[in-house]
Amino acid sequence: MRQNDLSDEGNPPKLRLDAIDRRILGALLDDGRMSTLDVAEKVGLSPTPCSRRIRQLEAAGVIEGYAARINPAALGLSLCVMVSVRLARQGPDGHQQFLDAIADRPEITECLLVTGATDYLLRVWVRDIDALRDFITNALQGIPAVAETSTMLVLSQTVKWAVR
Repeated sequence: MRQNDLSDEGNPPKLRLDAIDRRILGALLDDGRMSTLDVAEKVGLSPTPCSRRIRQLEAAGVIEGYAARINPAALGLSLCVMVSVRLARQGPDGHQQFLDAIADRPEITECLLVTGATDYLLRVWVRDIDALRDFITNALQGIPAVAETSTMLVLSQTVKWAVR
């Protein structure tokens, strides 16, 4: 049986995952719309304990929700790039100005605050090189808080999760 670790003040208890939990998460990563009965069959549990474990994983915040995987190519987006952004102003105002400016940009699918020589790493999807040029020169470099950008073309992507 799984046990909860002691929680910090204000934080939910951390759930220790056993092999069955990991198999449940793996099944749901493969197909988040899979029925509880199908998950139970796949991981070797009866439906009731499987359902209970899924609810516990949800309650503990391990499963935050269920989402559709979007195929960018089906939307006409064929170019994925990672853009590193270095801010001109390092204080809270510079960060907020940058975040406010990019908040409604549909090209940005991921924004990570990072350490090192740059401040942010953005995952950006565009239809072609002209759209990328327009995005970088007008959308990003037009933000007063941005000092420098560097773009890396994504050639392929492999997703690995620690739950397997």
